Amino acid sequence: MFTNDKNTKIKILAVDDNPKNIQVIGSFLRDAGYSVGFAYDGQQALNILNETPDFDLILLDINMPVMNGLDTCKAIRASETLKEIPVIFLTALNDTNDILTGFDVGGQDYVCKPFNSKEILSRINTHVELKRSKDQLKKVNQWLEDKVEERTHELRKSNLELEKAYQELQVLDKSKSDFLTLITHQINTPLNGILGFIGILKDELKDSHLNEMCSYLEISAKRLESFAKVGLKITELRTKKLTVEKREVHLDNLIEMSKISLAEKIKEKNISIQIEGDMLESTCDGDEGLLKFCVESILENAIKFSPKEGTIFVTINSEEDRRHFSFIDQGNGFNTKALDSLFKLFVPGSDYSDENIGLDLALVKLIMDAHKGVVTVTNHEKNGAVVTLTFPIQN
Repeated sequence: MFTNDKNTKIKILAVDDNPKNIQVIGSFLRDAGYSVGFAYDGQQALNILNETPDFDLILLDINMPVMNGLDTCKAIRASETLKEIPVIFLTALNDTNDILTGFDVGGQDYVCKPFNSKEILSRINTHVELKRSKDQLKKVNQWLEDKVEERTHELRKSNLELEKAYQELQVLDKSKSDFLTLITHQINTPLNGILGFIGILKDELKDSHLNEMCSYLEISAKRLESFAKVGLKITELRTKKLTVEKREVHLDNLIEMSKISLAEKIKEKNISIQIEGDMLESTCDGDEGLLKFCVESILENAIKFSPKEGTIFVTINSEEDRRHFSFIDQGNGFNTKALDSLFKLFVPGSDYSDENIGLDLALVKLIMDAHKGVVTVTNHEKNGAVVTLTFPIQN
């Protein structure tokens, strides 16, 4: 027995104006297990279909009174409810034009009179299976569309929640940035006064012990001033408030400016700075002020951890699309813990992280990120640390 599911037989509507044909068709269709409906012209067929649109296939004679099969098929294809029902035309063997026209108006197949029951049943079975597969595919597609719509709704909801959370974070981040900026300015204002008075006191005090105490006070105040400046720059870079104005920067100028700023510390330890590579011809695109901070911070750190009368090597190596700017000191290098956390903000308990160097290297990384560059830190194979700034070369 042919069924659509466990409880429903497949329904065939046979449309023919010849009662004998209807009788023959009905007989072998019922014997094959189909449920059969009948109509004697196209209009009657449409009336039946409009009242009971759940037929699985239509056998449709072409030449009929009232409404012929071709017009009936056109009407079926024009109906949103009926248009998916397969139509097999019943036609005389020599009606070639009718067969071609039947395909044009939406017929799926044809069977020639006189009927061969095996042929009709084979054609019916083929098209019923096709319709069944098509209906199943539509159900699957609908299920997928429902699932997509469900997931889309969930994603929209999640996106709205993420957007809300992002907006809240933006507000919090702005509040944090504004607070840090305010604190930095509030620190700098009294610091400027303190440093100014310390300078006056050093000039006026005759007692060497008191003068030494003033020197320690000045060092502490300058460390606090440096911390405030670095903290402000980090805040500005992380919140995109600091504009990076790029132009051609000569690397030898960065070295010379840094040497001038650090002249006292270089002299105190009698440090020699040796340059290797074509420094005079080496340039990069960037913000000179920010890059000077990078070079000065790295050089100051190298001086601090170098032995007295030590040498700091500054090297330049260029590739096709990159330029490496390295600083090599003769200190003890970084321990493993320090290497793992050099670019993280506020990581306590590591060598090279005291006296603001932790903040300085974090800021160096932020500055290099803003320049599409890279900072790497390693230990030298012999002794000392190697800090390398890698800049992209613009072609």
